[in-house]
Amino acid sequence: MKSHLKSILILFILFTLGTVIYAQEQPKRQISPKDTIPISLSEKRFMEKYERSIKKSRINGVYIPVDLKDAFNELTALSSKESLDKFKYADTDFVVRRLHYGIGRWITVNWNLYDGSRIGHHLKTYGVTHPDDQVRFLLTTYHNHLNSKDLDVVAVAAKILAERAKELEKRKLGN
Repeated sequence: MKSHLKSILILFILFTLGTVIYAQEQPKRQISPKDTIPISLSEKRFMEKYERSIKKSRINGVYIPVDLKDAFNELTALSSKESLDKFKYADTDFVVRRLHYGIGRWITVNWNLYDGSRIGHHLKTYGVTHPDDQVRFLLTTYHNHLNSKDLDVVAVAAKILAERAKELEKRKLGN
């Protein structure tokens, strides 16, 4: 009999608590247009600017290459014979790392890789989306081009993307 009363008491308490919990009205957050417009408006503006930029042959007075061949021609035209020889005969990984903050920075800024350009948009077709990775991709394939090697764009892109994923995982784990 005592266990029967305990069961009834427990059911009564659960029923009462459940009714009280569900009877309370959830607070309603008022969402104003100010909460949503800046984000969507800025994204819209960025995409509109991006769509305009990827069609331009010049941005801020600088010629923007349309593809890898065009980029290689432009890099050759911008560089001295001596610089090209040093670049050509150096180890690929070494020279790409070494030039990342020199000519690589120039490419990032002047070829508008962050905000969109013809060459940046073209590089995204290889799956290379981050501007730093795009610079590495350009410098590595340019080095292959100068040495009359196969550009091997698929392997170069895969290596860069794998290294990016590894770096992101490392950051995620806090190491």
